[in-house]
Amino acid sequence: MKSFFLSPTTLLLCMLIGIVMLPSDNKRAAQAPAVRTPAAPHVARLDAQRVANAAETPPLRPVRTDGTVAPPMATASQTDPFAPVYIVTSRDTWQGIRGLVRDAVARRDSTGMPLVIAETRADRLGDIGRYVHASERRCGGYFAFPTHAQAEAFVRADRSRQAMAKSLPAAYTLDNRATVDRWLPQVQERRIYDTINHLSSYRNRYYASSFGRTSAEWIRSHWQSLAAGSPQVTTELFTACTNCSTQPSVILTLKGWDLPDEVVVLGAHLDSINAGNRNDPNQLAPGADDDASGIATLTETLRIALSGGWRPRRTVKFMGYAAEEVGLRGSNAIAQSFRSSGVDVVGVLQLDMTNYKSGAVPDMNLIADYSNADLKNFSVALFDAYLAPKGLTRGSVACGYACSDHASWTNAGYPATMMFEAGDPNGDFPYIHTTSDTLATMGESAQNSVKFAQFALAYLAETAKTAQVRPTGGPAPVSRR
Repeated sequence: MKSFFLSPTTLLLCMLIGIVMLPSDNKRAAQAPAVRTPAAPHVARLDAQRVANAAETPPLRPVRTDGTVAPPMATASQTDPFAPVYIVTSRDTWQGIRGLVRDAVARRDSTGMPLVIAETRADRLGDIGRYVHASERRCGGYFAFPTHAQAEAFVRADRSRQAMAKSLPAAYTLDNRATVDRWLPQVQERRIYDTINHLSSYRNRYYASSFGRTSAEWIRSHWQSLAAGSPQVTTELFTACTNCSTQPSVILTLKGWDLPDEVVVLGAHLDSINAGNRNDPNQLAPGADDDASGIATLTETLRIALSGGWRPRRTVKFMGYAAEEVGLRGSNAIAQSFRSSGVDVVGVLQLDMTNYKSGAVPDMNLIADYSNADLKNFSVALFDAYLAPKGLTRGSVACGYACSDHASWTNAGYPATMMFEAGDPNGDFPYIHTTSDTLATMGESAQNSVKFAQFALAYLAETAKTAQVRPTGGPAPVSRR
């Protein structure tokens, strides 16, 4: 490099310019907002990358030629592993994950439960999930949002206390035995197995991968095929979830005969995840038990209900939720949408993992917390009336805050309950969120899910009830076997 020197005149001129500019610079510095100390040395670099990613994200969702809005594309917050995610979790869980979050603020839900809203990064959700599973011996543990404001609004609007204590608007009684007794023997283990086998054959059903969307579309098409063109049945892909990437939820609606405005929901989540390789769209996450088994159980329940031309009194909605594994995103979006629209949901059943049993454990466990008291009592009566005579046994277990999609409905003020597999004597499925969550680790059988399909059928028959359809002319009514 060639050296150079400034002349005395040039040096004096530079000094004068600096003196003139200094007050202006000081004024700008005084007006600038305070900057928080970054949590790690690389935060500045990551923020710059997020700005670059955001600049590349199209601000508008494209409109198709038919006038409908296309599903949202994956945004920077869903594809950037360092993007901020704001979680709502219990104070107890926060104590164990403090090293993975920042800027925590204490809150309480409507039940008085101590909660924490905190910021983390997308790539740390896997570590949070591993902590909850290993240390608290459960799944989930948090709701996730793209902004702090949305997390705050979620907590402020919480209606869990109302939902858990709410008396069921319909006096549920066990008076539809004819329908239940006709349905239960029709459950076929092979059909459940085939559905689990198909869904777990995708490389993953991760919410931000192409497989996540393709598998959801397959579920919709398969459920449509079971309806066989029935005018009472409609299906849709629910895409109004702003942080579900390109994965839609799936909703099939069977319209009620004489109480169509009262809605019964049966749901399971359709996504899967590999806890050791989160944020990778190509991760290997077969998710046979978690939760292909729940979707397969719903599918067999739907098949049997529709095969005989059944007509319910109440409207029934079967739901496959998107993005459960990353903070109950799909179910929360649906539940909040229903609450905003004033939909009268009179009962929700969640099926999350139904196919694993090892050792001397009950056949199924009723989730004791974040559930409606009347609906839990009804579920116990239902089990004792229809499944206990078959020699099946039940237990009860606390699931913890935000452990599955029923919590989304509870937060929104709706009565919900959940039946869960008992796992092994430790209450675990040892292969959850790993590449070994396959049918092979469950004995190449779906026999345990048969029990849950029978429970779901009994729940469906005794909540939605069977309509007394009287012909009013035209074609004869569909015969019932």
